[in-house]
Amino acid sequence: MRHPRGITLTTVLIFLALAGGVYCLFAFGQAYWENFEVKGILRQAANECYRQPDDAQVKQFISNKLHSTFDVAGEDKFGRRESRMPIVFDEGELQIQRTEVPRYVHIWLTYHRKVTLPLVNQEHMLTFDEHAEQDLSPVRW
Repeated sequence: MRHPRGITLTTVLIFLALAGGVYCLFAFGQAYWENFEVKGILRQAANECYRQPDDAQVKQFISNKLHSTFDVAGEDKFGRRESRMPIVFDEGELQIQRTEVPRYVHIWLTYHRKVTLPLVNQEHMLTFDEHAEQDLSPVRW
């Protein structure tokens, strides 16, 4: 009868893979969850385009939703209260394009998110490029 071998190379590799997965989930999970919420906001804005023909109003809707969802209260270096978003985007990185044939709207948003890596205390910049589209043709009942 064979005796148990104890810890093998396969056991060590499986343990390291699981530990790496947990580390990545802990380090990047919040950023990707916020990305999921940004996708939802862009889909809402694409639906809003059906009723709102003005692209400036749609951009304002997206900006307001992003601020209401992601603003975090904090203090600046002088001790004054301020609100900041963990995601960074420029107004030029939010683009809306409408087509007439077929009637569609496409919304693109490129934004950046800083992530602090645990245990090594380094910052890593993630770039997300999101797209939402919506058919704007009238509904035929």
